Amino acid sequence: MNENRKNWIGAAIEIIEPFLLRATGDRFEERGRNALAKQLAVCFDQQRPLRLLFPGFPCKSPNSRDKSLGVLPDYGEVMAIQRLDQLGSALADHHAPGCIVTIVSDGTTFNDIVGVDDECREKYNDALRDLCHTHTIVWASLADCLPATDSPAQQRRELLRHAQLPYASIDRLMALGKQDHELAASHDKLCSYLYNDLRLGKQADQSEDQYLEDISTKAWQMMQRGHALNAVLKRAFPDDIRLSVHQYDNAGPKYTVSLQTGLQRPVSPWHMVPVCGLDGPQALRCRNQVDAQKHVLVTYQGRPWLYHQVDDPRALEFEYELQKLPLFGLAVRDPLGKGFDTLSSVLLASLTETFGFVCLSGYAFTDQEAFTRRCEGFGKIYQWKFGAVHVVKPEDEPEGFVHSLEKTPLHWDLSMLPLTHEDVVGNEKFSASKFMLYCKTPPCGGEGQTTIVDGRNVLAKAGLAKVREWARTRVTYFTKMTYFGGNPRSYPLVDTHPFDGRLIFRYQEGSDSALQTFDLNIDDMSTAEQRSILGEVNSLAYDPDCIIEHQWAQDDLVLIDNWLMLHGRLPMTERSRSRELWRIQIY
Repeated sequence: MNENRKNWIGAAIEIIEPFLLRATGDRFEERGRNALAKQLAVCFDQQRPLRLLFPGFPCKSPNSRDKSLGVLPDYGEVMAIQRLDQLGSALADHHAPGCIVTIVSDGTTFNDIVGVDDECREKYNDALRDLCHTHTIVWASLADCLPATDSPAQQRRELLRHAQLPYASIDRLMALGKQDHELAASHDKLCSYLYNDLRLGKQADQSEDQYLEDISTKAWQMMQRGHALNAVLKRAFPDDIRLSVHQYDNAGPKYTVSLQTGLQRPVSPWHMVPVCGLDGPQALRCRNQVDAQKHVLVTYQGRPWLYHQVDDPRALEFEYELQKLPLFGLAVRDPLGKGFDTLSSVLLASLTETFGFVCLSGYAFTDQEAFTRRCEGFGKIYQWKFGAVHVVKPEDEPEGFVHSLEKTPLHWDLSMLPLTHEDVVGNEKFSASKFMLYCKTPPCGGEGQTTIVDGRNVLAKAGLAKVREWARTRVTYFTKMTYFGGNPRSYPLVDTHPFDGRLIFRYQEGSDSALQTFDLNIDDMSTAEQRSILGEVNSLAYDPDCIIEHQWAQDDLVLIDNWLMLHGRLPMTERSRSRELWRIQIY
């Protein structure tokens, strides 16, 4: 093996290894590493894309009491899909021909056995495709691996016929199970799953013995179809590296991957619910493990999306609705009129960090002092020469676009403080961590909306290679002095979050307004090259999946994470000259 080939294979395995889930008796070092190296070598020698195969995402567990939130995908599926795409993207970055991760949504194989009807399974499968943006994921189904059929039931029959298993019937498999301890153990494990996990219901006319016999038969059926699915997938994807959510010893040809970081055992989002903690961590848990008095349910378009931990049971009396996928914007409503003062600053800060921005509808403040007191709980308030509260309202003779009727370009707050500023000296990345906008007087409908851009969605759409290019690209910004500016400031388009190390999107939109220009320049890059890269960046910032135009209503309070989000304002007409927002920045 030549040195270049050997190093490439070694680096590819180093990328894959952190995604593997190992258990007692793991044999990756003993056998799996060499088996994987042989598959990788073929891709290297032929210079063809790396291909990974992951069967999974069948349907939601019908046990919504103990396991799942409902019948449609939720944020748990997003976490798992993004993790698989993270692996694929890292391999694609390593291998010029790229990487393809094929997810075979295999619900048709088993859904009738576990009590999920075909219509419900199809809705789940269809919804998976629109959950999040990916770069290496390709979706497939059982139908793609078999001759054309007219119905799911016919697909299942065709699966067994096409697999050409060494046994012809369930009875023959059962007979083999009496002689094969490994088969018998697998059967017992499936019986436990059907009985304890899915809690398949007993029919009214069934005795306990009949019910247990039915469970046993269903377990044999699942085994038979599982064997058939393996055989069909092996023929349909003969050269793919086979990944699995089930625990294997990683000796090959199957490798167990963890669908979430930090796992000690296999978990699958279709059997669990996603949970966000107050201090940031995200986890998958069985529904019956979530304390209903310490977590609120966040919905998306009326369907359950995730649980979020709270620090006070009074928070359960409010409604929480996600605005855009996968974690972009949260609307909090007070249907019982309890008052938002019962929501702690700790909870609201956590929600803001999870969802990028939070809107509390109908949170009235009598004066700026009351607004300031509420904001004090979030951290240190940034003090301007005019005080803590910046009243953002159109002026008759504005010095810049902020106090005009014009559009305010996208930016992040406190980005243009001079390098000599006391908060910037020794910390060039100094910025507000969050800021609050209170709507004293809203604009007319359809104008003066605050634009909010989710930098996480922008980076997800850009992809790993583009993100790395942007991290190497420093943009110098300059604008005249108004409340800020007067000195050029340079930032990379992608930077690291100062608190958790995540990559963050750092972009400010240019402006050629007669009131206030905002200039962008990239050193050592031609005008055409600058126009190309900044045009692409701006286009992604305004992508519908990445931006929300918040239409203000009186007494809206919006909390924005200044590290994760960008913001701006759409233009207004004279009809909205009375628009008035109060802003406080926290650092």
